[in-house]
Amino acid sequence: MAVMVPWKQAALAADPIERSKLLAEVADPAAVEALLADARQLTMSDPEEALRHAELACDAAAALGQPKLQSATSRARGQAYRALSRHTAAIDALEAAAQYALSAGDDRLALQSRIGIIDSLGWLERFDEAVALAEELENALLLQGEITESGKVLVNAGNLHHRRDDYPAALEAYTRGLERLRGRVDVPVIARVEVNLANILTHLNRVQEATGLYTEARKGFEQQGDAYSAAVVDLNVGFLHYVSGEHSASLAAFTRSRRAFESINRRVEAAKVDGDMGDVYRALNLLPEALECYDRCIAVFLEQGMSYESARAEVGRAVVLASNNRTAEAMEALDRAEATFKAQKNRLQQAHVALIRAHVLRQSGRNRQAAKEAAKAARELTRAGLHGWAAEAMFIQYDVELDAGQDATAPMEAVVRQASTHLRSSLESRAQHSLGRYYQHQGDTERALQHLRAGVQALEEARALVSIEAFHVAFLRDKIAVYEDLVAALLTRGLRPDIVEALDCVERSKSRLLLERVQTAQDTAARGGAAADPELTERLAQLRAELCRHYHGLHVFEGADQLQKRVGVPVGDLADLQRVEADYRQALREAELGDTTPETRALRQSAPVRLEALQEALAPDETLIEYTAFFGQICAFVITRDDIAVRLDIAQVEETQHMARRLRFQLQRIEGQRSYVERHQTELHDAIREVLKDLYRLLLAPIEPLIVGRKLVIVPHGPLHGLPIHAAADGDEYALDRWEIVYAPGAAVWHAGVVRNRALGTIAHPTSVTESALLMAVPAPGIELVTDEVDQLHALLPGARVFHGDAATLDAFHEWAPRSRIIHLATHALFRADNPLFSGLAFSDGWLLAHDLYGQSLDCDLATLSACRTGATHVEPGDELFGLMRGFLAAGARSLAVSLWPAADAATMSVMIKFYNGIAQGTSRAAALRDAQIEVRQEYPHPYHWAAFALVGVR
Repeated sequence: MAVMVPWKQAALAADPIERSKLLAEVADPAAVEALLADARQLTMSDPEEALRHAELACDAAAALGQPKLQSATSRARGQAYRALSRHTAAIDALEAAAQYALSAGDDRLALQSRIGIIDSLGWLERFDEAVALAEELENALLLQGEITESGKVLVNAGNLHHRRDDYPAALEAYTRGLERLRGRVDVPVIARVEVNLANILTHLNRVQEATGLYTEARKGFEQQGDAYSAAVVDLNVGFLHYVSGEHSASLAAFTRSRRAFESINRRVEAAKVDGDMGDVYRALNLLPEALECYDRCIAVFLEQGMSYESARAEVGRAVVLASNNRTAEAMEALDRAEATFKAQKNRLQQAHVALIRAHVLRQSGRNRQAAKEAAKAARELTRAGLHGWAAEAMFIQYDVELDAGQDATAPMEAVVRQASTHLRSSLESRAQHSLGRYYQHQGDTERALQHLRAGVQALEEARALVSIEAFHVAFLRDKIAVYEDLVAALLTRGLRPDIVEALDCVERSKSRLLLERVQTAQDTAARGGAAADPELTERLAQLRAELCRHYHGLHVFEGADQLQKRVGVPVGDLADLQRVEADYRQALREAELGDTTPETRALRQSAPVRLEALQEALAPDETLIEYTAFFGQICAFVITRDDIAVRLDIAQVEETQHMARRLRFQLQRIEGQRSYVERHQTELHDAIREVLKDLYRLLLAPIEPLIVGRKLVIVPHGPLHGLPIHAAADGDEYALDRWEIVYAPGAAVWHAGVVRNRALGTIAHPTSVTESALLMAVPAPGIELVTDEVDQLHALLPGARVFHGDAATLDAFHEWAPRSRIIHLATHALFRADNPLFSGLAFSDGWLLAHDLYGQSLDCDLATLSACRTGATHVEPGDELFGLMRGFLAAGARSLAVSLWPAADAATMSVMIKFYNGIAQGTSRAAALRDAQIEVRQEYPHPYHWAAFALVGVR
């Protein structure tokens, strides 16, 4: 039965003198025991409060003058200090507990009181003292017949060996400790030791055993309401996922763990999570996030005097510094870490420093030194039995040799085998890529292809484990070259099967994440996710509202200063906006991580679309042109219903980039003062036609003989995205005079839309589509004609739902868009090149962001974004396009009419009316837009006015 301590609150609040007087009058053994029980219960959940109770218990025991009680209370105080990572104070308190026990004549209790000192000495990096004390206590307790307590000593010794990275010794200590504890202590105690054991098994690549132990332990801790122990499991599970290459799952576990540690004020444990999260972010090439994590944890470790932990974090931080071209700082950080590990005689961490130093040296081109450091690291890591890490070091050594033309193929093959054995798919891909490059330089194309194919396959396996979009894109940033080298090797040989395989490889590397989103949009069952955290949902809503307020107030457009000059829109300070965006982006990431389940950890890994399927989807008079680039040259695949061909080196990437800059300059000239434009109409028109002739010469003329029919599907690549190929000029004609053109982010994305269209049985007759239309107009300075535009479209689509001005709200969009076959939005848009998923469309009461559309479900044949630059995108690795276009395609729109630049209001309205007039008469979307642009060209000859819009998706 619990004992009430009526004077507890008064004593806790009293100053030392008043407390002493009070305790002299009221203290009794039962009350002290009750205070001890409170302190022990609070140690894990609220160590500060546990310490207050333990100190009060110490004072009460001192007032009673009972050594045995004083021993127990001092021990409780020591445990509270340990929970707070105040290890020097913990050692003093535990030694005091032992002395009180000795004065009470209880040698056994004195030995038990000192067990916790082992772990605190380890945290203070007084390893030799800790080892000696562990041996002394184990032997003494065994002599006393204390099997259970000697088992606890072994567990503490295991923790000590773990901290010194001596995994075999830690494994032995934990195993022996468990043998002595089983059947003698409570199940939760066994579970905590098994968690430690699982961590060691993870390091030793015994992943399945570790996973089983973690799963059972966490289940038990959750049932007991033990938040601290559950958070420890999550920390360790995060590390297990990290070494297994499952980075999204790793960060999800780390995020749960960190949040739990923060909630119970365990700063040191939260800092340890930060250090591990830094490693994961670094592996994903998310360098700013990694640096933030390292800086945060190093500050805590230095404050706590934890040189080992801070040195480990410094090693990871050095990689980030080197990647940011801060090589000198990186080398200094590694030197500091190495000095710490040498002082602690930690050979394993010294080897880790050598591995990272080799990486930094290789990155900076100091190859001979890099190979030397890598060889040193490999020897020590192999000696320690860490063969996966040893393979990382050996890769650097032999990659240097292969790049220098030395035949290091046999040892690099060994790296491949080790990487495969230890589930390091990314390393396996790099090693195979290195071998492929070597054989290609040696002229052995067959062997080169063998290794490059294997490198692509290994990378496919690695990237499949990174499901969260932002992580996936960053992860690929330094890995895409293996696809390019395989394509180059295949096309250099140039047999027809090689061309087919090269196209397959291009598609594997192109817009895969967008393809998955498009396919998910078609699969409503796949849209489900985990239940959202209510607190996080509320925070997201608040940040979302704040972001919209900033957008309304600032009108953040690219070229905002020109906009201000033209229409008087004020441009404010962006600092607050950027802060809100950063907070919102972080909250969105937390929400994505919270939705990471075994079912969502991996990409769907859809098989690439086979050539035969692409050809079957093409009409007899239709040609698909897919551009790609490697070694700085542009090449084009030309696919018809009956054939496939490729043209190499049709242009240089640098040449097309220069042409794109010239085009932007000519378009911007039209945005100048009206009087200037009117005076120089002919000159401006002639100047842009010269650029558009170059566009035709570079991208269409070399492949024109291969084109069949009058319909083109164009799949751009890299710098070609956003170019108006339909406006490319050949003599007096433009490309759209010869062909009806649609664009697609990838051939597979286009094919998915065609398949969906066929499955729905889309009817060409207009009535079935036009009676289910949504028209919305939000007039603003510079786009005053959008209301007239929508009114005239309503006359063409009489069954449409129309919302003007204040009625054009986000709620109206969310309610009616999912039920509409046509969506037309005439409003202001902003494109954020620095943050493209925060690009948006203005509604009367807020902004619709590209990222918002990920949660929207559309089933429309056409979404027209009649606003400035709605087709602008930021191209990320893997040719992933980010912007409003991505959002609408991901939501389920099968085709989009988007603008490539900010066309004039009157010309846009004219194009739109003629475009929808064609649709209302039953013309296909692509043909209707082409006809509209040709007709508007008669009134507005400059391409700025008539060529701004392009159709993306199905015809």
